[in-house]
Amino acid sequence: MARIIIVSGHPSIEKSLANKSILKSMREMDTVNIVDLIQEYPDFQIDAEAEISRLKEADLIVIQFPFHWYGVPAILKMWIDSITTPMVYGKQKGILKGKSLIISTTTGGPAESYSATGYNKHTMKEFLLPLLKLGDSLGMNVLEPVVMHSASGDSDSVNYKAQKHARFIIEQIEKEHEKVLE
Repeated sequence: MARIIIVSGHPSIEKSLANKSILKSMREMDTVNIVDLIQEYPDFQIDAEAEISRLKEADLIVIQFPFHWYGVPAILKMWIDSITTPMVYGKQKGILKGKSLIISTTTGGPAESYSATGYNKHTMKEFLLPLLKLGDSLGMNVLEPVVMHSASGDSDSVNYKAQKHARFIIEQIEKEHEKVLE
């Protein structure tokens, strides 16, 4: 099985229903290493070298976060800013080439609100284009984003959707692993 790193960019995972449930399901995989950015870097001082080393060891990287005001939470933005320049322009250029990337996010709004005619006037894929392009700039195999809509409400419903979301990501990971073996 592939070595997988899940980078959790949730600013307060203890208050989360959906992201916490997704990560709990993902922890059941043997080869998963979950990096909780806010736990590791509560002062937002990202150790870029350590993070790049971690990513270098992975075959597949999942970035998991709640969609905040049309972007990523501050801790995840700080992480991206810290690690990207050395891997796009610096001495670490190309180290993620050929590795796979999955963008996984949760939204409070329903799926229909993320369309040209919906409340948000754009699709989730359009909102996620900067992250998809980032993966492309790093030479990664960027997979389709995985989005869990309506990530608020009663806990049973949210947990069910979150487990379904996590299973879908696990299926994507297994498909990627099969491609590598072919």
